Amino acid sequence: MLMFSVFTGCGGVSSDPGLFADMRVAPGVYVKGPMPQENGGPGVVAVDLGTNRVRTGQIDKPMRGALAPDATAVALGLSGDAGYWIVPAGLPDVQSPAFPTFDVSLSFSPDMRAGSYELLVHAVDVDGHFGTTSRHALEATTITAPEGNLVVSLRWDREADLDLHVVDPRGVEIYKRNINSYELPPSGQPVNPTAWQSGALLDFDSNAGCVIDGKRMENVIWKNDPPPGHYIVRVDTFSLCGEGFANWSVDVLRSGVSLARSAGQGGPTDEAMPHDRGAGVLAVEFDLP
Repeated sequence: MLMFSVFTGCGGVSSDPGLFADMRVAPGVYVKGPMPQENGGPGVVAVDLGTNRVRTGQIDKPMRGALAPDATAVALGLSGDAGYWIVPAGLPDVQSPAFPTFDVSLSFSPDMRAGSYELLVHAVDVDGHFGTTSRHALEATTITAPEGNLVVSLRWDREADLDLHVVDPRGVEIYKRNINSYELPPSGQPVNPTAWQSGALLDFDSNAGCVIDGKRMENVIWKNDPPPGHYIVRVDTFSLCGEGFANWSVDVLRSGVSLARSAGQGGPTDEAMPHDRGAGVLAVEFDLP
């Protein structure tokens, strides 16, 4: 009843899981659209962020706080984001028995731009009334994709093992078991020792075998001119490494200019699929002249 009342006041629950939001909140339910205005709800008593510095692609940044006694939920969002998040209020702290609490983890999209943001926090009562906005500055830094004539970049937001697969116009698949698209000439023909540099290279197999490295990013890079034709990009959820899911995004950059972008989520069904050549879900297709 509590959550139904809150969402009725917020205009209803969106079926959108928030994959394209810059900030994600766990546990929390995503509501698409701007944060409601203050309309006589309870106040926010305290907010603890630890530090106001975040990193694009960062996961599980802890945040906690306390709300006025008549609050039943807290609403959290970034100014200018595609939506916001509602989290039911928790039990009061034993040292402050009058004030409901919240304890959440914040994650930030790999697609989030570096710069200054404002984190908005509202206490909400059982009738969906939003209280005075508690505002907190955040400073986001980003990890940039490597330079190249063509770069296909995969990022994800959980400590899972995801793999990038790129199929070039000749049908060559670049992934962790074939990290270079260059193919040797037929037997008996001379081999140029530097020819491998003309192909695409997979730069890293992040979180391979659930050995967590913290990168959560893989790139296939053409330093030289890529072959013309049709390209296929897939994302393979090799292992969730104990996570329930992992949100991912794929960016295609030609000389630093975005050609295509997509996002999705890997879950247990994806993890159970085969994981060799041809594996993964379709992320994006594109053509080069």
